[in-house]
Amino acid sequence: MALSDILEKIKKEATAKVAELEKEYKAKIEVLEKENKEKQKDIDEEMHRKVEENNKKIIAKAENLAEIERKNELLHAKRQVIEETLEDSIKELSKLDNYEEVVTTMLEKAELKADNTVVVPAKGKEEATKAAIQKSGKNYFLSEKSANIAGGFILKTDTIEIDNSFATIIKEQLREDLEIKLHKLLF
Repeated sequence: MALSDILEKIKKEATAKVAELEKEYKAKIEVLEKENKEKQKDIDEEMHRKVEENNKKIIAKAENLAEIERKNELLHAKRQVIEETLEDSIKELSKLDNYEEVVTTMLEKAELKADNTVVVPAKGKEEATKAAIQKSGKNYFLSEKSANIAGGFILKTDTIEIDNSFATIIKEQLREDLEIKLHKLLF
């Protein structure tokens, strides 16, 4: 065999080998591209699923927050109505026709027994409070100064001060019970 034949044979084999390698390379590229597309599709689907899941969580959280806000606003409105009702009650008590009798009863139930007990009346209710002290039979003295309260009185000794104003009784001493009763009546 001549050298040119050998070179031609080597060239043909090399060309065939290159063609075969290119074919294998293209096949591997196609397989890799297909796998890559499938992986990308899986990744896209997973991302879409996670986005949907997060959206649902965000929507649920927003709905919960809106519900809590609505309940808080309702509770605030209810508390405001109850507060206004308590304020109105205090005003109405101070305007009662039998105000003197109410104060007399409160004084009769007072347990201070000191000889120097002073009754500080509500502003504008000095005469009614003076009459109530006399009717109660207690040995209390009417203060020369009145308190800036809507109704009721303040008992004072040298060491003790008891606030029996209508506002204190209703808003502090009886508030919890009154709120429960008002809530049942109003709502």
